[in-house]
Amino acid sequence: MQKFFIKSAIFLLLIAVVVFYFAFNFKRKYDLKTDYLATLIDKEARLNSLDSNRMIIVGGSNLAFGINSKLIEEKLPVKVANLGLHAGLSLTFMLNQAAHLMKKGDVIVLIPEYPLYLDDFNPDIDLIQFMQEIDPNTKVYYHFTPKETLEGVYEKFKKYFTPDDFRVDPVFNRQRFNIYGDNLGHLNKTPPPTLIDRKPIKPIELSHSLRLLKDFAEKCKKSKVSVLISYPPYPKSEYVGKNKERIEALDVKLRNNLPEIEFLDKPKAYIFNDPLFYDTVYHLNKNGREIRTKKLIEDLRTHIYHNSTLLH
Repeated sequence: MQKFFIKSAIFLLLIAVVVFYFAFNFKRKYDLKTDYLATLIDKEARLNSLDSNRMIIVGGSNLAFGINSKLIEEKLPVKVANLGLHAGLSLTFMLNQAAHLMKKGDVIVLIPEYPLYLDDFNPDIDLIQFMQEIDPNTKVYYHFTPKETLEGVYEKFKKYFTPDDFRVDPVFNRQRFNIYGDNLGHLNKTPPPTLIDRKPIKPIELSHSLRLLKDFAEKCKKSKVSVLISYPPYPKSEYVGKNKERIEALDVKLRNNLPEIEFLDKPKAYIFNDPLFYDTVYHLNKNGREIRTKKLIEDLRTHIYHNSTLLH
């Protein structure tokens, strides 16, 4: 029996060595000039170039595809840096990034997609690994648990033996972003016939995100940074039944547990008709983007920029 366990252990060790060998020798194919994730380099450069009156907008791709930052700058006395890129990076990554880059006097507007608040949200470990390969500076934004490290090794191992279908995407593309961090590549594109990511909102358990947000709010307070929460756009067809109940419950729970953060609006304010969306339930098309941005400007003026010129 002892020999069997020894042989089994040696066999498992050999498998682990093989997996780790191929994982660590895996090289992704990407073009830094066009890769979507590489846009984060430009977004941070934009923010770091601003000296005062900075507004940092933090969230996932609902911001990359759904905000007109130029219009915000025209209507409010701010300089905008839109950090929104991909929900899979996780709320942890986004808040750590904002905490690392913020400075005294900043206004931070948090607009994560709904799943990012939930305890059962799983960060995209392979995506975060890729982000850290593209920009090693981002390693300070997310530290992998031992389990996530093993998951990442396995993902790389699988990719080593999978044909890499490398292509340059005309929309999800670094070159389609403007200086503010907004993606313009989809604005004149014909949308797909149906919206993807139509998934039910899961039960509202927020203990992890509440801890993250409380800690972030405390950091902002110490740095004399204003922090506010707004809600992402969401299709009216999805805002029905349990989704409506759970989104409203999420709002109540956030407000009750985060008195140190100001809320700009209610979720219902950003429930839009389906034709205003582009390809997913969080990506707006050109018309939706303008409507959402004007609403956000009104909310910001009501809560923080009371003396700015009226929107017209």
